[in-house]
Amino acid sequence: MATDLETFRSWAGVLADLDGTMSLLNWDRDTTMPPSGAGTRAHQTATLATLYHRELTRPEISGVLEAIANSVAIDAQTRRQAMLLGHRRARAVRLPERLVGEISQAESESVVTWREARERGDWAAMRGPLTRLVALKRREAEAISDDGLRYDALLDGFEPDARAADLAPVFVDLSERLAPLVAQGTNRPAIELPERYWPPDAQLQLAHDLAQVVGFNLADGCIGVSAHPFSNSSGHGDVRFSTRIDERNPISNIRTVLHEAGHAMYEQGFSADFARTALRDAPSLGAHEAQARFWENHVGGTLEFWRVIEPRLHELFPDAMQGLGAEDFHAAANTVRPSLIRVEADEVTYNLHIILRFELELGLIAGTMEVADLPEIWNSRMHELLGITPTSVITGVMQDVHWPEGMFGYFPTYTLGNLYAAQLAEAADTALGGLQAAIGQHRFGDIVAFMRERIHQHGSLYPTPELMMRATGHPLSADPLIAHLERRVVSSMASVARQ
Repeated sequence: MATDLETFRSWAGVLADLDGTMSLLNWDRDTTMPPSGAGTRAHQTATLATLYHRELTRPEISGVLEAIANSVAIDAQTRRQAMLLGHRRARAVRLPERLVGEISQAESESVVTWREARERGDWAAMRGPLTRLVALKRREAEAISDDGLRYDALLDGFEPDARAADLAPVFVDLSERLAPLVAQGTNRPAIELPERYWPPDAQLQLAHDLAQVVGFNLADGCIGVSAHPFSNSSGHGDVRFSTRIDERNPISNIRTVLHEAGHAMYEQGFSADFARTALRDAPSLGAHEAQARFWENHVGGTLEFWRVIEPRLHELFPDAMQGLGAEDFHAAANTVRPSLIRVEADEVTYNLHIILRFELELGLIAGTMEVADLPEIWNSRMHELLGITPTSVITGVMQDVHWPEGMFGYFPTYTLGNLYAAQLAEAADTALGGLQAAIGQHRFGDIVAFMRERIHQHGSLYPTPELMMRATGHPLSADPLIAHLERRVVSSMASVARQ
């Protein structure tokens, strides 16, 4: 047994190292890599993906995993890690190594094409690479699916054990309960900051300041700038995230920093004992997204938060801040108004953006919808769900990087994250004697400590439903989110009245 354990731990460590190296290459690709390096980078990531797949599917590991599963002397953490990697391996052995390399190369090439074509609104340039990638993802889903939908096989990679048939009614229920809130919010005039110039350098400084204020440790991380913000970690002690700067609107950067710092602080909060193991991860993307949405919405959506950072805003932007205060930012940040861009959407309408993408993903992977038809279908459903229609693919089907990255099955985790975030906010409110009071008193350390104890330190030791039950005392429910959004709409209306 000792030999089996030594082999298992070495194998898990190699997998973690390969995964961390791929994360570094992807960070560089999306932040600092010159465009001319795209072809070389695609080959590099394809090689690493192939090596990872080869290591994951090593024949002798099957016996090691079986020995660990059958041993009564194995500790719970090792048993859980073996189960997680065993599940990952069971999916991988069904995939031909050549297909793994083809998918990785197609994803890398597709992302680079997306980055360049998106700026021009050039759907014709994107259509070919995305069509090839969708075809490959269909082959992947077909190879690893059991008796369910092909889409479920991809969804399982992000949200283990989730099924489209279970998510669909939840989304329908949400859309129905959100409709009156959207109507209430849009009946009030939108509040916007005056058109002013917010210098990019000062905004990037604000990103660093804000990240440290809420609890991101810059000694173990860094912040970059990218077309699509994301968080990334190569392993213990190295956690990174990026933001996006809009010279006309600092709220975009602030919300992004809170969102990505939520992801990044989760990564920094994993137990050091989990380094180079499968436990150094969230149990699902829904659990990870819950942290991001908690900080962006349940912290950043409060008036108390804007009062905390108002002095720093005046220091960094003395000209742009003339005549503006925390109340103005709070009102602008909480305006309810259907919008074209998902990452800029208000809380009330956000999940409608996810429903749109979920429907299209289902069709693409099932083969009932083709890439060439995406812009037309996207625009039609956007109008039906939100009452607005994109005038360009830049604000329509090409706005997200997820599909060019091959992340089909990822979008539903955003809504699951919103649901879990609302439940965590209720639990934090009780534990801290009032969440908004803690924010107003600058007790961000207490909020982080709450998350460290209830969520972060456990990594993927528990499945997401069990982790959230332990953290909040309640099973998954839409009620806390709806209650939160109802309060937010009332707050938004009060902000309008003060203007």
